[in-house]
Amino acid sequence: MKSLSGVIQGVLLIAVAVLYYLHFRSADNSVASEAKAAPVTIQPGGIYFVNSDSLLDNYEYYKSKKADLQKRQERIRGELKAAGDKLERDVRSYQENAGSMSGEQRQQMEESLMMRQQQLIQQKEELLSQLDEEQARYSDSLFLRLSAFLQTYNKDKGIHYVLGYQRGGGILYASDSLDITTTVLDGLNSEWKKEQE
Repeated sequence: MKSLSGVIQGVLLIAVAVLYYLHFRSADNSVASEAKAAPVTIQPGGIYFVNSDSLLDNYEYYKSKKADLQKRQERIRGELKAAGDKLERDVRSYQENAGSMSGEQRQQMEESLMMRQQQLIQQKEELLSQLDEEQARYSDSLFLRLSAFLQTYNKDKGIHYVLGYQRGGGILYASDSLDITTTVLDGLNSEWKKEQE
């Protein structure tokens, strides 16, 4: 009976850990600032910046991919919860019927429940790993899109550097006169809109 209690505790621990991970993983911890509307005069050889928080909050491609990922997280959360609930019901049923079972039947049932618990843990790890890989692909894709746009944008501008600025990042101050976020965002969203047509 002690091992069965351990199974129940393990299932509950898994369910709480999965929900905790998915909840805080999908939470947006950055504080985004509004993109500036003032036009920036580009000087050849200059250093400019893009506000990363505003870019992520307003880039339609990123918002679309983020929504896709959140839907997938919700689906996975539901699958894991359903599997955990079923295992918990089966454990309770076993506990209720254990008195009428032979020692061998109890041992087989406990082994079966423990095996299912291990499979649930493995399934959770595999699904979370897939989510991590998918998020990494989205991040790579975002970086490649931004880099390609900036290369095209800079063909006739002569900009030497475009930095990414975000609150709490390595750049402590950036003058609004160097903020090209709105221009970059407009260009990226225009390209994304064309792709969707």
